[in-house]
Amino acid sequence: MKTLELYAGIGGLAAACPWLDIVHAVDINADSRDWYQLNFEAPYVLRELQSLPMQWLERQHAELWWMSPPCTPYTRRGNQNDLRDPRAQSFLHLIDCVQQIQPPCVVVENVVGFDISQTYSQMKMKWERSGYQIETLTVCPTAFGWPNRRPRIYVVATRSILPSIQFTRSPTLPLHAHLDSCITRLDMPDLWLDDHIVSRYLHSLHRVDPSEPTAIASCFASSYGKVVNRAGSYLIAEGGYRRFSPREVANLLGFSSNFNLPENLKYNRMWQLLGNSLSLPVIEQLLHFTRPAEMKAHLSRGNTAS
Repeated sequence: MKTLELYAGIGGLAAACPWLDIVHAVDINADSRDWYQLNFEAPYVLRELQSLPMQWLERQHAELWWMSPPCTPYTRRGNQNDLRDPRAQSFLHLIDCVQQIQPPCVVVENVVGFDISQTYSQMKMKWERSGYQIETLTVCPTAFGWPNRRPRIYVVATRSILPSIQFTRSPTLPLHAHLDSCITRLDMPDLWLDDHIVSRYLHSLHRVDPSEPTAIASCFASSYGKVVNRAGSYLIAEGGYRRFSPREVANLLGFSSNFNLPENLKYNRMWQLLGNSLSLPVIEQLLHFTRPAEMKAHLSRGNTAS
């Protein structure tokens, strides 16, 4: 399925759905592009998305448009300026592009709160007027056993009958299986929180005991490593509390061990880019209908219904 990976970041969609034919990935961040190109072969366009010409988008002949626009206009920790936020302008531009070009399928991912925003209302109104059927879901990977809390809004818009989207619970590895057992305080002291930080924030830190079989890490935000509270979890380890390494965060987002991490980026930068990425176990199930066999069956059911 020919796919445009808009707001591509480090390649969450490409990693979750390797069966998709990504004709172009697009984003504005050079570090994201470089990380993406360490792992994937799709061409990556470095450009402000609000400046993408409608003619260029049309020439891609993509059957699926994937979008994960900036969440700051809608998140509870952001300014909640919604339509007025400059970071919403690229998505507003793409809403109009979808209305004009009418790709067969569009999928949008964003934070909880996007679904009650003016931007969402405008998107839904314009796309429904253009003949799209729309389904909006709230999904967290913990719902099917994945040990990382990351609730998100997913919008699936199609020009044909909506696909059947079902999330199934299957055996998953516990949190400790996603950790690097070789990390020690002696070798990587920078991962451990300083005592004065622990004493100041102890009661508000989300602490995780990796020995607990049902342990769940909270959502890793792009501010992890810079902000102490409500940016992610901390492991109880060696008499203190340590941050999850970038590799461990990638593991908990569902990236495989074959997913390469850039050697030239500092931890804070990797945490930031990972925090802006996706929960791959959710995306894989959400877009299961785009697999060739599933798509063929879906189209067959649609023809029967018509």
